[in-house]
Amino acid sequence: MEAQNEAGEDTPPPRLPEEIQQAQALRQQVREAMSRLEKDEGLVRINLTDTDSQLMKGRDGIINGYNAQAMVSPLAVETAKGSGMLITAANVVNTAADSGQLVPMLDQAEELTGGRVPTTLADGGYHTAANLEAGKHRGQTLVMAERYQGAAKDLYFKDQFHYDAETDSYLCPKGHRLRFRGFRRCKSTSSGQNRVYYASRTVCRSCPAFGVCTRDTHAGRALWIGPSDMLLREHRQWMKTDEARNLYARRQLSEPTFGILKDQMGARRFLLRGLVNVCAEFTLMATAFNLRTLSRVWKRVKKAVQWVSKRQLQTLILHVFELLPNPDGLNYISSTLTSLV
Repeated sequence: MEAQNEAGEDTPPPRLPEEIQQAQALRQQVREAMSRLEKDEGLVRINLTDTDSQLMKGRDGIINGYNAQAMVSPLAVETAKGSGMLITAANVVNTAADSGQLVPMLDQAEELTGGRVPTTLADGGYHTAANLEAGKHRGQTLVMAERYQGAAKDLYFKDQFHYDAETDSYLCPKGHRLRFRGFRRCKSTSSGQNRVYYASRTVCRSCPAFGVCTRDTHAGRALWIGPSDMLLREHRQWMKTDEARNLYARRQLSEPTFGILKDQMGARRFLLRGLVNVCAEFTLMATAFNLRTLSRVWKRVKKAVQWVSKRQLQTLILHVFELLPNPDGLNYISSTLTSLV
């Protein structure tokens, strides 16, 4: 580039060529990202295109993206294509785990609809002791599958050990006793101290289940019983009842919702960048989904059509576009939709 400038008679450009500008801008961007990583110990990596996005596992492998959350409620009336669904809570987070999002979604749905539902269905990704405790505190029944179903079905899973309150000990499936040995704090959880029970290593090594129940040759089988173990055990037992199975059979409400958003409404990827912008984009998708459902209800039910005047519809659509950038926009829209239904 210098040789081209020297050979020509044109005056040098007042700014750097675009190729050099891009390289310098990228270098500055990388330096700022490295400086941010050094200051924030919680950050491991930064995406230069969208600093809010995180690595997450998807169907196509590990990608940089966001985690969209939605809570869906079926309508009491039928649409032209079966029973309709309304999104009662919608949010986007930049964490891959779903477990910490259940309570915020319950709070949002309660705020938007003005009522607390007695029963909520969720998949195994939300199954944690903290969520079960929150549901118990809120007076809501949470229907959730076991997060680690394979381990829970094991013949020597700790639920198969029977507790003896008189001796404060457990009996294993083979009839051997595990006695209380003290308290231990589990590093992987913050649920407080665990009560630890051990069986005799001599008994365990001579047991025909050795190698399956435990492989510890220095100590016998151990049980770590945390403060929430009883609640988890009760929930597992309840999930085996006909009532829980009938309720859980209706859990496939959110999957069709995301399928409609992706396949029929073309929302297969976010078009904006940044967590705030992506949240606004997903809020607009949820609003469009609800209007789509309600339009079919209004066509199907004559009384609903009489309820909603043309002026009300125009006012609602105007508020959709005016209030979406505002965090209170979804609250107003959802409350309006609920009152119209």
